[in-house]
Formats: sequence, C-alpha cells, structure tokens
Amino acid sequence: MIDLHVHLRGTITPTMARKLAERNSVHLDVASWAEKGYGWHDFTSFLSAYDHIASLIVTTRDLEEVAYDYLARSAQLGATYVEFMLSPPDLMRVGVAFDDQLAALSSARDRALEEYGIDCRMIATAVRHLGPASAIQAATIAASRRDDILVGFGLTGDERMFVASEFKEAFRIARSEDLRATAHAGEHLGPDTIIDAIEVLGLERVGHGIRAVESESVTRQLASAKVPLEVCLTSNLALNLYPSIDEHPVSQLAAAGCVVVLGTDDPAFFSTDIEQEYRLAANVGLLAGDITEQAKAASFK
Repeated sequence: MIDLHVHLRGTITPTMARKLAERNSVHLDVASWAEKGYGWHDFTSFLSAYDHIASLIVTTRDLEEVAYDYLARSAQLGATYVEFMLSPPDLMRVGVAFDDQLAALSSARDRALEEYGIDCRMIATAVRHLGPASAIQAATIAASRRDDILVGFGLTGDERMFVASEFKEAFRIARSEDLRATAHAGEHLGPDTIIDAIEVLGLERVGHGIRAVESESVTRQLASAKVPLEVCLTSNLALNLYPSIDEHPVSQLAAAGCVVVLGTDDPAFFSTDIEQEYRLAANVGLLAGDITEQAKAASFK
C-alpha cells in the first residue's frame, strides 16, 4: 500500500497531541476536541482545528517524532511508501530552519526504513488561503535546497480562496529547480478548476480532483492525459462531499480511465489510515494491486 496524499501535521493523533502539548507547554484548546478525537463541523472549522493541533510541533524533535510515528503505524498495516506534505514557512516562524526540517524528516525516514522497511519523501507546500505572496515565499524556500527527501511542491488549503493563475509564479520557481508539482483542485470547487490548475500550474498530479466526474469533457481529458488523482475517500465522506462510499465517484472515474491513487489526507482528524482507504476502494470495485501499481508510477520518488 502507498499513501500519496497526507499532510504530515494531520497525522498527529490525540495521544501525540497531548504529549507534544505537555512537552512544549502549549495550551490545548478544548474547542478542538470531541469525545472521540478532534472536533469540527464543517470545512472551515476543520481548518481551524487543524491549525491548532498543527501548532503543537515546535521543534525538530517534534517533527521527527510525528513523522516516524506515522511511518511506523502505516508500515504495521502493510504500507511501503508515503509522501508527506509540509509547509516550510510554518515551522520557520517558530525558529526551525528549513534545513533542520529536512534533516528531521530524513532521520525519521532512515529509522523507519531500517526498522520497518517503509520509505517516504516530502512535498513542500504553500497554503492557498494565505495568498500568492506566501506561496512564492514557500516555493523560494523549497527551491533553495537540494535534498533527496524533498521531491515536490504543492498547493493546499482552502481552494475557494484565490484562483490558480495567482500561484503561477510560485510553481514556476519550484519547477525551475525540478520539484514535481501537485495541487488541491476539484474538491470543493467544480471540474473546470482541475483543468485550469493543471494547465496554469504545470501539475503532474491533482490533489482530490473528484469533481471531475461532473464533466464528461474533464473526465476524458484526465483519462487521456493520465494525470493521477490523489483520492482521499474517508476525508471526502467526513467533510460531507458525498453521503456514502457507494455514492462516491471514485469507481466512475476509474472506469472512465482516470488514474486513481489513494491518500489519507489528515488521518488523525478523519479517523482513518491507508488500510481503510484501500478497503473502501475495494468496496466499490477497485483492486488493491492496480491502485498500488498506479501509485508507484505516480510517486515523485
């Protein structure tokens, strides 16, 4: 199994959150908690809860521990490879240099590879709702470093904020240093935004992209171009994009010839793991072997 769409700070479990909060003397806002984990009721409140929990990582030790924890747990389920997303400026604001972030992830990777046989890479990301200037900053930071663990640049966050063309310069900077490109599109907005993002930003993969199913033309274009869609089934259900797995369009997209790979997105917030994502895909007729082979080909490694 391969997880190609996971936000590193979205893997922080409630147990890990309490540990980090105690270690770093950070107050945990009870509004971010529910009886069984983190509490939120829509995408906007989810982003708020996510930002609060994400702020618990303030040192390289924290970063390494969180990455290793997710790799170890994923490996025990049978996963062999993960691509983490992480925004460089976030930790730089609390004093963790980007070089140190890369070193922490490399250390977690090396330990997990030795102990469990699972590998990982990092996609540096810009947060869309922070705006184009912030994205250029993130891209410039990422493009300034050469490290084998850093393989791509992406755009995350609220896709309802700003249009793809406003991030063209950020992606130009990243791609000029051979960083591979992905971005969230077609999750909360319609299918036309997917093609726009691919063409304007030079994407090699699309984060989510599920609303392509609403346009036969877009679906055909994606299938023809073989641009992989990073589908996060549990996330889509948890955020009420679809009422059930039977009504999720992933099987329609696959049947139309689209390349489907899987991700856990923010697994600690959605109570999922990569095994569950594969299980849900199997429930609607997708074969695990096919998904994994497509993920191997689609990886930025």
